[in-house]
Amino acid sequence: NTLIIIASIIFSSWMIYHVACFLLEGIGNFDQQRQQQFNATLFQYMWVFSLIGIVAGGMLHFYLTRKLVHPIRKLIFSTKQLQNGTYPEPIQIPYKDDEISELIYQYNQLIQQLQANEQERHRLVTDLSHEIRTPVSNINGYLHGLKSGMIKGNKDLFRDLHEEANRLSELIDQISLLKEWNDTSKQNFVRKEIINIYELIHQSVNLFRWKLKQANIPIELDVQPMKGCIYKEGFQQILHNLLDNAIQYYEGSGSIMIAGKAVENNKYHIRVSGPSQPIPKEAENKVFERFYRIESSRNRLNGGSGLGLAIVKDIVEQHNGKVGVKSEEGITTFWVCISLH
Repeated sequence: NTLIIIASIIFSSWMIYHVACFLLEGIGNFDQQRQQQFNATLFQYMWVFSLIGIVAGGMLHFYLTRKLVHPIRKLIFSTKQLQNGTYPEPIQIPYKDDEISELIYQYNQLIQQLQANEQERHRLVTDLSHEIRTPVSNINGYLHGLKSGMIKGNKDLFRDLHEEANRLSELIDQISLLKEWNDTSKQNFVRKEIINIYELIHQSVNLFRWKLKQANIPIELDVQPMKGCIYKEGFQQILHNLLDNAIQYYEGSGSIMIAGKAVENNKYHIRVSGPSQPIPKEAENKVFERFYRIESSRNRLNGGSGLGLAIVKDIVEQHNGKVGVKSEEGITTFWVCISLH
């Protein structure tokens, strides 16, 4: 680049010098001595201007090149660190509103996303190892005892083994469903359609009628009719998980209550309430975390995977909504508020 700049300036000066001399010689009334004097003076000035142009151009080129190359070198170094398995520190953005700054910003966002994904993967693997270990150990222990003759098979034992196998299968299904909703939430487009919410809630409740009858649990509905543009499968999954949670942890007397009403800004508010053990205040924000349990032993006995409410939260956030829980006087109420557009 420097050689090109020098050559361009010298060539331009040479052309200007010869053109000026030729024009003056053709239209001027100078004698030969004055013409030579003019040519010599012009030659000196052209050399001075050329040197000034070369120095100024070189300095400007150095500054612009350094401004461009320095952040790119940082990107190269940071990329090498990432290639070696080390997450680099975010690169400082030296300037604003230019392509290099935008590239650095997007690169920093990529690093943050990779770190978040790695942390999430590590946490999920750790939680899965912990959650799956218990039913697998129980099943292996019983089977080893049966194989060695240390214990005899009976109806109760086989029922316990079946329950452990069902719990393991349910946990795997919940994990697959959670991954599906995570993948869906990252898509820019989610298929939504105009749905009659009143009918959809009744359809979802009807799927639990037999289970509610078997558990001798009454249910009441107070749902305001309304239509909205929602993700049908996601909405059904929200209702399924909240109602299943209410049945699973039902304790006491009284009905499970499902209420739904339209609120401002074209949103719909749903409450699922039922008698149960109270949830401590400090745990209200944690129950939507994956694998979180208030009382591990009690929930393991009931077969809860600790993923149902986490799935609810993911789907609700996908609908630009909010989710929460309130527990008082022996009644626990889970509520969601989702957008209908």
